[in-house]
Amino acid sequence: MQNIRQDHILEGILITLRGSLAACPEVAGSEVMTSTLITNFLHSYPPDKLLTHLGGYGIAAVYHGQHPGPTVMIRCELDGLPVEEADKSQWLVPGANIAHRCGHDGHMAIVAGLAPLLHRTPPICGRVVLLFQPAEETGAGARAIIDDPNFEQFRPDCAITLHNLPGFPKGHIVYRRGTFASASVGMRVRLLGQASHAAEPEQARSPANAVGRLLAELPQLSRITDNPYCMLTLTHAQLGLMSFGLTPGEATVCATLRAASAGGLQNLRREAEQCVHLCAEAERLFVEVEWVQDFPATVNDDALVDTLERVCLDTGIEAMEILKPFRWSEDFGHFGNICPILHFGLGIGEHAPGLHQPDYEFCDDTILIAVSGFYEMIKSLLIGYGSQGEKALTGS
Repeated sequence: MQNIRQDHILEGILITLRGSLAACPEVAGSEVMTSTLITNFLHSYPPDKLLTHLGGYGIAAVYHGQHPGPTVMIRCELDGLPVEEADKSQWLVPGANIAHRCGHDGHMAIVAGLAPLLHRTPPICGRVVLLFQPAEETGAGARAIIDDPNFEQFRPDCAITLHNLPGFPKGHIVYRRGTFASASVGMRVRLLGQASHAAEPEQARSPANAVGRLLAELPQLSRITDNPYCMLTLTHAQLGLMSFGLTPGEATVCATLRAASAGGLQNLRREAEQCVHLCAEAERLFVEVEWVQDFPATVNDDALVDTLERVCLDTGIEAMEILKPFRWSEDFGHFGNICPILHFGLGIGEHAPGLHQPDYEFCDDTILIAVSGFYEMIKSLLIGYGSQGEKALTGS
């Protein structure tokens, strides 16, 4: 059996790829150069089928087996974030305001690292799909992939992904049964009243009092709910114009709602909307509530968790089970409506800067650990299908 974690040639190739991806970050829905880099890399390790422009700029590399069997999909994300680059980044793009501050460059390098292995030793049974998904950060990408007419060409029997995790030991696999990542949705509230001269505020219907109440009362919904995993976070507020001669006539308040389940999120949405309407009615305001960036909960399949535990035990990869779901969200949960899914974490250091922070950077030392983990998962899931399945997938 090949020891992937000691393959320094592959490691060098993937670190170089990661650097190239980090140097051209693109926001959700605009991953033109990123998809080109990935496509060019895959051409060096040709799959049996290569599908591009899926749900936008998504890519699926399909490696066929010689005998029937299940389709295992390994997924990563293409998009970066609209944030500022840290000065100390070795991949600094001068003047850029987009960066891979969520580590999607590392995720792509990991999944791309499976291409040389599958090209060299293809599965005799089943199929392996390497999916490079666009627009995860906005919650639109997974749904767009599923809705793409070409999705049926590689529809999976199970889907697996990972996310790097600052704050956890480097190279450790982090997993959980049940909900791994929370459901979430953005709430945009627009309050409409009537402006007036600042010297005649009695002639106005100002949203100022309503905004004040919402800023105070909406976060309290996190505390009064009986679900400990429900939370509401204020993210933006704007009241009128920056003017001293005009009372405000409209305002905007934005918040993110999170819960560990669809039911919990629905209850929190209902409470938040009721709060908004009560505050608006008290000030005789018109109100518009818009729900955006809807992420489902990511709920792991027990059988796939069992396989992950067994793979980590057999290969000596350190693993740790967590008790609570993560508060952040992932649109990978949409694939849970199609097939069993598994989302696990990859620790990149207990003292590593947090996701989305300006000094965050992916840890290259973890790339081969993750490639090895994915490859062993693929082998374990496809063993038993086809007369020579185990021999083909172990490379023996």
